Amino acid sequence: MTSLYFDYNATTPLSVKAQLAIKDAMSIFANPSSHYSLSGMAKKLLTDARRSMASLMGTIPEQILFTSGGTESNNQALSSLLATLPGSDLSAHHVISSSIEHPSVLAPLLWYQQRGLQLTFINPDNQGRISAQSIRENLRPQTRLITLMAINNETGVIQPYEAVASLAKEAGVYLHIDAVQAIGKLPFSCDTLSGVTTVSFSGHKFNGPKGIGGLYHAPGIQLNPLLHGGGQEQGVRSGTENTLGLAGLTAAAKESLNGLQERFNTYKTLREALLSLLEQHRVNYLINGNTNPEFQAPWTLNLSFPGIRAESLASRLDLRHGISLSLGSACSNNKSTQRSHVLVAMGLPDDRIDSAVRISFGYTTSQDDIEILANAIKQETYNLLKISGKSLITQE
Repeated sequence: MTSLYFDYNATTPLSVKAQLAIKDAMSIFANPSSHYSLSGMAKKLLTDARRSMASLMGTIPEQILFTSGGTESNNQALSSLLATLPGSDLSAHHVISSSIEHPSVLAPLLWYQQRGLQLTFINPDNQGRISAQSIRENLRPQTRLITLMAINNETGVIQPYEAVASLAKEAGVYLHIDAVQAIGKLPFSCDTLSGVTTVSFSGHKFNGPKGIGGLYHAPGIQLNPLLHGGGQEQGVRSGTENTLGLAGLTAAAKESLNGLQERFNTYKTLREALLSLLEQHRVNYLINGNTNPEFQAPWTLNLSFPGIRAESLASRLDLRHGISLSLGSACSNNKSTQRSHVLVAMGLPDDRIDSAVRISFGYTTSQDDIEILANAIKQETYNLLKISGKSLITQE
């Protein structure tokens, strides 16, 4: 049985270059913060990683802070920006976010709300996109911060972060962008987003190692430490630097920057091929995402198969075909509430949500893989519908 992976939005395999970079760095054991000559090579790993991520994110190295990944980066950004608000009464301040954010944004915001923060969540339209106009309409004199993801991790819908950056600048408020699903996959320039304050990223989303990520912060923005101690990372993130992670991140960042457009075009081709094959196989499906290609990341497909439970389909694809895909966000699958908060916010009916799976492509996905996936989906949807006594697919 062939093992095929279609859950790249959750995590990606290390690229060969990232693996080699980590292997080469294994002998570099000195602490980058030490002052003797042996630490020089470790310091170079840190410097190279900062330069590489700055190039990938369209900024200068001094604006890049390293963390353990997207969750820490989002928490770091929100805690720092809210800490700068004047006074000790959170109820005097207002934050705007969306109802489809990642849990690492939603959970901190709800924590602050319990302590008095005024909080407005904007719902998307039924194709999963937030309206910049709806954010504008919810601005108040007390609004201090807007936080919005660049690309939704479940649907792949590209949010209007550029328009919102202009709006934030006009309104004079902070803007945090969770760009974990965008950095390394789309051209992204922090310095041209003149209204942006902070931007988070994570290495394992673009074929780098887990446990390394970071945060862009605009010039003049003061970040407060979550971790106190030795004062590493500009005094913001204490702890001995993850040199192996930094080595792998550098390789992945360079590789991503060099192949951005080529990979994007490949993903578009793969997406179109899968949908075409499902049509040819007469599989009944619904797309949970945006019909405008400009607003849809081509490496992500969220599909509902009417009459079928998503967990049953995913399980059969795994056990019978060696195919791995997701029921939704990997970061929320362990919670008691199973329905996707993203699809719920889009206003989709329960039966459509319950039949939804997420398919995401990566740099190793091939046309052959797509054909195997389409055939497996055809077979297993037919089997499941037959078991349930339904007939929503016609066999050739």
